[in-house]
Amino acid sequence: MRRHLVRTRGVGALIVVSATALLISGCAGGQPPAATSTSVAPTPTARPIDPAKCAEKPLQGNVDRGGHGLDFRSGDIRIAITEQAATTAGLPAAGNRETSEEATTCYEFARWGPARPDVPPDSLLFVFKGTGTDGAQIEFPVSELTGGTVPPAGGGPRPTAGPLTTPINAQIGVSVDGVYHQSSACRLSISGMSGKLAAGSFTCPEAARVDANPFAPDDDVAYDTDESSTSRRPDAGTPSTVVLSGRFQVTP
Repeated sequence: MRRHLVRTRGVGALIVVSATALLISGCAGGQPPAATSTSVAPTPTARPIDPAKCAEKPLQGNVDRGGHGLDFRSGDIRIAITEQAATTAGLPAAGNRETSEEATTCYEFARWGPARPDVPPDSLLFVFKGTGTDGAQIEFPVSELTGGTVPPAGGGPRPTAGPLTTPINAQIGVSVDGVYHQSSACRLSISGMSGKLAAGSFTCPEAARVDANPFAPDDDVAYDTDESSTSRRPDAGTPSTVVLSGRFQVTP
């Protein structure tokens, strides 16, 4: 039996339930029921929005570095996926320079999952969901927010950390049309973190395409290594890494 070591955290397994429509004839004459179509509509996928919306600044609020009393039921994430094409170069004699093309696509997903992000207790996890298997998540250790401060050995309140003026490290992933990209080396700038608002902007210079998609669990994925995710061989013409950027904001 293969070991399932991927951590889906608060995302959980997504189950799609389909029901078969029953046709009941109400005619007294015993007429046969009319023919019905057996075609099944395809699963909808995320639709891109204006890339400028992913570049907008998040809401600003108080930043409480204690990480307590967080409970959010509304909000969204806007996340841009940038694919960089291979660099091409012209002949030096022709005066050409190396050029590269980038394709950026912006998506928006609504807040989803448990209202409290402190699951498990040592991390904060914000999950956002679209249709089908589309969605995104942001996760970072609570210690990144608190600055590593701990309560005194003899008990008492936790020491108060100073203002959070620099980005923290976060793990961010996004799934679009069943393809999941993730990076554990993202820079997250917190603009609000309190009982009234959690918000921030982020950038991930290199997010890899991986098999272990928490929005579309697949028992056929091999988990025989001790790694939490396995690099996936990209399809022809599909880059194995992309750049992620955007912003999120959630409220009670």
